Amino acid sequence: MTRMSLKMMNSPSSTAEFQNSSWRLKINRAVVLRVELETLISEYLSQFPPEIIDNNWDGCRMKVELRLRKAPDAQWSTLLGDIIHNYRSSLDSLYFSLISYLARARDIELSDDEQRKLAFPIQDTRGGFEKYSFGLGEHGSKLLKDDLLGFQPFEYINEFVDATEIATVTSGHPLHILKKLSDIDKHRSLHIIHCYPYTYAIGLPVGVHLVSSSRSQYFPGQTRHFFDFEFEGASQDNQPSFIPHFKLGVFSGDSTPHSSDIMNLLHSIERKIFHILNQLEYHFQPGFGFEPTPDDLRTATT
Repeated sequence: MTRMSLKMMNSPSSTAEFQNSSWRLKINRAVVLRVELETLISEYLSQFPPEIIDNNWDGCRMKVELRLRKAPDAQWSTLLGDIIHNYRSSLDSLYFSLISYLARARDIELSDDEQRKLAFPIQDTRGGFEKYSFGLGEHGSKLLKDDLLGFQPFEYINEFVDATEIATVTSGHPLHILKKLSDIDKHRSLHIIHCYPYTYAIGLPVGVHLVSSSRSQYFPGQTRHFFDFEFEGASQDNQPSFIPHFKLGVFSGDSTPHSSDIMNLLHSIERKIFHILNQLEYHFQPGFGFEPTPDDLRTATT
């Protein structure tokens, strides 16, 4: 057996070892925190459902005013930040371990400066990926690079996407959203969780038709919401019904919404991360994707 083969076997190749790895512990912690937040949100919506405080009907127009009984707890923002941090950190930890592992397989110890630069690459363009995938070109394998390329936001881009739509398309990628949320939470401000009317349903009596509808512009933190509808074929005794549907969305300090539904957002990011971890852990297997250099071959002994 070659010296290089022995080094490649010195890796966390069993499921048990992976479960105790830093990246698995971090993603598992994120799951625990996400379930905690999910429970808090469910209790909030059941205990403090929004209420209709005014429903003015004149036989043709219906004006509705909704009020939030209680705003979501501001402390949830710190809990959300912890979830985001552990999501991002799990990816960074795995990438750090992979690059360090492949470097050691060639008797290379990364310098402190090289180690500080190692972070899981998340880029919207191929050029950005090539520039900021620190350590990959020097120590990674072609197979690892191919796998990482497949996880990037620009994987959504194909020949059917117009150049003017690229930014919009990549912005919906779970890793793009994770990177943006992580950068804002670490360096700028907390993410605010707000409850707001996501959509609504209108119950139309027979022969009644909706002609127009409008709603007040939403601002994060707003507790009152106004809707205005106009109908044809209705009468004073034939009023349509109005059923609002509320969700909790994620906003940053600049009032930009990242998602209309916080739990759908977290679940989509979480599924993506688990997929990445499952696939990249194979690179720790002896010889998987490892391409020895001529120096490796010359110095290997039996």
